[in-house]
Amino acid sequence: MNMQMNSIVNNKPIREMTSAVLPFHKMDQSSFLSYLEKANQTGTNPELLSIEELSKAYSTGKPDAKTFDDAFLRYDVTTHIGNANISDAVWQRNDFPIWRYFDKNASAECLNSWTPTGPNPPQTDPMVQRGLSSIGPGKMAVIIPDALQKKMDADPEFAKEIMAKVQKWKEDYDNWDNAAALSLGMNVAENQASKNYLLNLDEDGNVKQYVVSGGGGRITGPSKEDQKRFEEQQKAKRERKIKDEKAYEARLRNISKQQRIYEEESLRARSRELLFQEQFYRVSESQGLSAAYASSYSSYDKEV
Repeated sequence: MNMQMNSIVNNKPIREMTSAVLPFHKMDQSSFLSYLEKANQTGTNPELLSIEELSKAYSTGKPDAKTFDDAFLRYDVTTHIGNANISDAVWQRNDFPIWRYFDKNASAECLNSWTPTGPNPPQTDPMVQRGLSSIGPGKMAVIIPDALQKKMDADPEFAKEIMAKVQKWKEDYDNWDNAAALSLGMNVAENQASKNYLLNLDEDGNVKQYVVSGGGGRITGPSKEDQKRFEEQQKAKRERKIKDEKAYEARLRNISKQQRIYEEESLRARSRELLFQEQFYRVSESQGLSAAYASSYSSYDKEV
């Protein structure tokens, strides 16, 4: 463990945190991240800064990383190129043998034909616990679809974007999970160090299925309900953003219209003023000539 990481793990505020702040473990991930964003903007709950520092440290790799090994230097990373076609119902079972994906000799398709037998066992089931314990902390397995790998091989810049996207996903997840550990009175640093990650990506490099396990047990997600709620929240955010953008554009159009009307009225007023001045000068000149002619005519009469 390097000096920077040792400093973070042994950070006193992290080690002595308790659940006195907020019940973060009762928030879903989307709600917590929204709360975290607002907390950062307003400066409330500064204790979360230590959690963010810890989560970021475990999600930072080499600059401009193009591979998952370089993107996640603190983990023993295993990648499988292929298509893991697993239904959510199967993926979310406690006895789904995710530990097989951590075998470097396994394939992405190794569990495509796996079918459950009997009801879903609890997480405390001895067989489930033996399987999870066999993974060990500090491990990461990433399943990369063939199409995604081809795009990354063809475009190094695209590969960098995918690494950054997955790093951000993991950092967001860890912020939420570590805050939940805080609320439950767990040691946050130990919770972070104990975790391992299984990530199944889609063709755009998004995490479509995942399992995180460790000191706190197996955490599978997202469930259909969580995914539906998350999608609804994201849809609502997009709709609010579109509505706000349209309202802003409407205000700009109205301001532009009012400005245009003002300029046109000003131009018309100036035109009327110039026309009046021109007419005034003409009348003045005409009256001046008439007065001069009348004066000359009067002088002529006197001479005569």
